[in-house]
Parts: sequence; C-alpha cells; structure tokens
Amino acid sequence: MQLRYSGRVIYRIALALGFASALSAQTDVAGIGNFSHIVSNLDKSIEFYRDVIGLELTAPPQPFSGNPAIMKLGNTPGAQSHVAVMKIPGANFGVELIDYKDIDRKPAHPRFQDPGAGNLAILVKDVQQVADRLKKSGAHILTLAGAPVEVQNIEKGFFAQDPDGFIIEVTQMNQLPAAAASATGNVYGAGIEITVDEIEKTAKFLTDGLGFNVRVNDSFNDNKLMADTAGTPGAKFRQGSTNIPGAAGANTRLSLIEFRNIERKALDTHVQDPGTSIIQLRVHDLDGMVAKVKAAGGTVISTGGVPVEMGNRKIVIVRGTDNLFLELLPAQ
Repeated sequence: MQLRYSGRVIYRIALALGFASALSAQTDVAGIGNFSHIVSNLDKSIEFYRDVIGLELTAPPQPFSGNPAIMKLGNTPGAQSHVAVMKIPGANFGVELIDYKDIDRKPAHPRFQDPGAGNLAILVKDVQQVADRLKKSGAHILTLAGAPVEVQNIEKGFFAQDPDGFIIEVTQMNQLPAAAASATGNVYGAGIEITVDEIEKTAKFLTDGLGFNVRVNDSFNDNKLMADTAGTPGAKFRQGSTNIPGAAGANTRLSLIEFRNIERKALDTHVQDPGTSIIQLRVHDLDGMVAKVKAAGGTVISTGGVPVEMGNRKIVIVRGTDNLFLELLPAQ
C-alpha cells in the first residue's frame, strides 16, 4: 500500500517536472486541444476559474449565437451557445467553458466517485493562496480537513468543486521544479483525470479506439488519508494513466480512477448538460479515427453520425465508455 501511494506521488512529480513518459503507443492522435466544461452560467464560471483558481481568460466571450454547424457538432438542434477559453499556464491545453440556452438541459452535479466525472488537476506554487480564495468564494471543498493536506513531506493539496460540480485538484510540490520558478503566476501545470466504472473497460476503449497504452494499477488502495483528502471517506480506489501526445513532447497526462466501497452513480448526459466534460483531441486521420472509435464501442454524437464541416475542416464529437465525450479535430 505504501508503494502504491508513493507511485501516485511519483506521477505527480513527473507531471511537475514535465517528463514525457513512454506510456502512449503509436497513435493517430497528434495532441490535445482543450478540456471543455459545459457550465450553467458562463460569467459565474469565468469568475471562478480566473479569480479563484488563477487561470487566464484568453479573450472576452462573444454573446450567445445559434451557429448551425455548432448545433450539428453537439447534436443540439435550436440551441444557442457561447464560449470562454481559460489558459492554464505551463499546460498545453486550456479549459473551454461552454454555456447553452434554448434547449432542455439537466445539470449533472457530478461527485468525484461518479463514473464520467471529469476532473482538472493543477499544480501551483502556493496551495494555501488558492484554498483561501476558495473558502472566501463559498466553493465546496471536498477535502475533509477543509484545508490543504500534507502528503509524505513531498506535496500538499486539496480537492474542491466548481459551481457545476467539476472537481479541481490543487497540488503544491514541497520542492518546486524549474517549471514553477519560470511561471509568472501561481499556476504552472495541469493534467486531466476521469472517474470510470471499470478501468480495464475504459483502458480497452482508449487502446482500441485511440491507440493509447494505459498503465493500470491492479490493486485497490484503501489509504485513509488519500480517501479523506479526495472527499470520499471509506472508499477504496485504483488508478491508471496514459499520456496524450502533445506539442514539443510536452505530453498531457490523462489519469483514470475507479472507486469502490462508496455509493456511485454513473453520469449519462447530453452535450448541453452542465457537468458534462469533453476532451478535444487533434488527430491525423479523422475518418479513420472515427471508424476505430466506433469499432471500439464508441458512438458518434454529431448529427447524422458523421463529422461536421466547419470552414475548411471537419470536426466530430464521439462518446465512449463512462460518459467520455471526445471532440476530434484535424491535426492541422
């Protein structure tokens, strides 16, 4: 158990130092776009991620609009939407906040243990600074201690939720890497974690559909400190991980986590539902990738089951296991 716990910390250190592991097999995936969050109130979410978490708004959002191509992309007929992109310093992806109206929506309010929950893990130089802002904002802190928790004299951190229930893991390494020293703000890196029902099933989908090689921990961890820190007291869990290929070798870590010994409810959402997360992937062969995803058990969400023409390129949204939505875009 102690070795498995240390393994998780080693993963965190690797992310902090920017190491590109060899966990990804040869794949047609060329990189990551953004990590999209469907939200219930765009202004409120911008305020949370900018003023509380410390991310950077790339540009003021445009007003709601009803773009026919966007409607086809997410199969959201008649809906209007608008978007804001939050830059994550030190990461090769951003958080894309999307708000819809003029369509039926059912907020998911995911919990950490619920299969389909999409979680953002950020690295910061000062974790207490973020914790103080979160408390002041009234955000829900999952960590039972209500404050950052020290882990093996290596890192300290905590878990919280944004206004729509998306889980945020905030971690400070006790020995900050060079990437932190060169960052002008508090945030200097990030990764993505997806809660799943069964890791083997999700790993098979990622392998067969996307060409990823997922490293899976066979044993469940029942470390009380970790469960309490995640806000899942009494739970056992195990993890898996892979890397999404990225620009200049700066791979983005994608982690999977499976819970046991705790009540769970799998998410089953539509693209427009607040609480839905979508990972954007840039691919070399869009049609070929769609065929592989479908053969692996995925479903095309876009209207008509085909990619959508958007300008001089085609884009498609597919859904895999565990409510895992993927937006596939051309590499160039």
